[in-house]
Amino acid sequence: MHSLLDQNLACVLQDLKTVNADLQAYVQAKERELAQAHQQLILKEERLQISERERQDMDRELADVNHKLTQKEEELIGKQVQLTQTEAELTRAQEILKRQQQEMEEMMSPASYVSRVSGPGLISATVNKPTHLFVKLTQSSGRACTLQVDVTAQLDFVSQDRVAGKSSVRHKIDIPVVMKSPSQYEMSYTAQSRGQRKIHVHVNNIEIDGSPFTVTVYPDPSHLGRPVKIVTGLTKPFGIAFNNQQCMIVSELGGHQLTLFDTRGHKIMTFGTYGGNPEQMIYPTGVVTDRSDNVYVSSEHKLQKFNSSGVFIKGTGQMGKREGEFYDPCGATLYNNTLYVCDAHNHRIQVFDLDLNFVRSIGTYGNGSGQFDKPLDVKFDIAGNMYVADFGNERLQVMDADGNFISAFGQEGEGKLRGPSAVHIADMYVYVSDWRGDCINVYETSGNFITSFGKHGEKEGDFRAPYCITSCADGYIYVCDNGNYRVQIF
Repeated sequence: MHSLLDQNLACVLQDLKTVNADLQAYVQAKERELAQAHQQLILKEERLQISERERQDMDRELADVNHKLTQKEEELIGKQVQLTQTEAELTRAQEILKRQQQEMEEMMSPASYVSRVSGPGLISATVNKPTHLFVKLTQSSGRACTLQVDVTAQLDFVSQDRVAGKSSVRHKIDIPVVMKSPSQYEMSYTAQSRGQRKIHVHVNNIEIDGSPFTVTVYPDPSHLGRPVKIVTGLTKPFGIAFNNQQCMIVSELGGHQLTLFDTRGHKIMTFGTYGGNPEQMIYPTGVVTDRSDNVYVSSEHKLQKFNSSGVFIKGTGQMGKREGEFYDPCGATLYNNTLYVCDAHNHRIQVFDLDLNFVRSIGTYGNGSGQFDKPLDVKFDIAGNMYVADFGNERLQVMDADGNFISAFGQEGEGKLRGPSAVHIADMYVYVSDWRGDCINVYETSGNFITSFGKHGEKEGDFRAPYCITSCADGYIYVCDNGNYRVQIF
């Protein structure tokens, strides 16, 4: 029994040993697997740590990329702003270029410019006295000129002395031009001899509208004194006018007629007869011509109009003090297509249109500013100022065209007037006939006395009661030497 048990026990023990061995083997195998698993876990943890670092690195790289991308986007936005600004600047530049191209096109065509020429040298000049004129340019579009254009000027004249009978020679002289601004140019010149000149003004080699401009060059008054010619055979000459052919028309106070002379002083014709009919005249005094060569003459208490052939057209006036009536009308002048007539013993200046319709009256009797005492002559300068020979007040009055007083001179000191009977403006000088002084006084337009020539007598250059003094396009000064029955030309 015991041996069976022992056998069984031994078997059980053997089995236990076997189981134990298997268990140990199993445990060992599991331990190895666990060790392997642990090792793998360590490897995975290491790989995980590596991956985390890589992720962090990648995050940093991504953040860096995002930062750079943000910078690039900001740069791109800045570039876009710059591009927009550049496009705007380009648009403005294109507009400027377009305007400049338009201006350049306008520059090449003087028709696109409005040219205005002004200055004392545009109308008259004095021998050996520098003078100037200005050319002002504006574009026809109304815009100011901003680019320089080519402005040139030339003095064109014939040195023909019809009074002295010298031969003629044609001259063309360039006038210096100085640009003051793209819209204004100044020209200066000095004439060496008297006479008529033509000033040609070109813009980009094309002559501007109104060119050539006609200029009369007068003598230097300080060199006057001896006449270059004398026209005789007149009966108390009082007034002188010139027609478009530069023929001289003289009113003969004592002959009761007008006499027409050619440019060499030869008598062509006379018109007017003594009498009181509308077409007749008594003691003709002032004489004026218009652009159509119609002749206007003031005679005893009336004003008359004749055509260029001496045919009577119209008359107006009678003795009286009312508007349009006269009491010894004397010197007359034409300004802005309006006639100004000195109504001597009514102590006023009467104004008429070219159809002899009364317009208005200027002045009253007296010795105050703007008042008259027997005004004998009236003339205008290029500025529109009116000069009146105020005979009884022994002065020359300067007024505007409406009769508003500006100044007076010749009342005292050197150049004092004793009986101013006529006045004439030639360039910058005012010539005044002094009836009582038997001389011609010369002043600046400001009233400053310059010189005087002539004295009482019958010789050349002497005077006896000089009346009208005037000039022609030839630049000579003509004086009615009333008491010596002649016209002296200086």
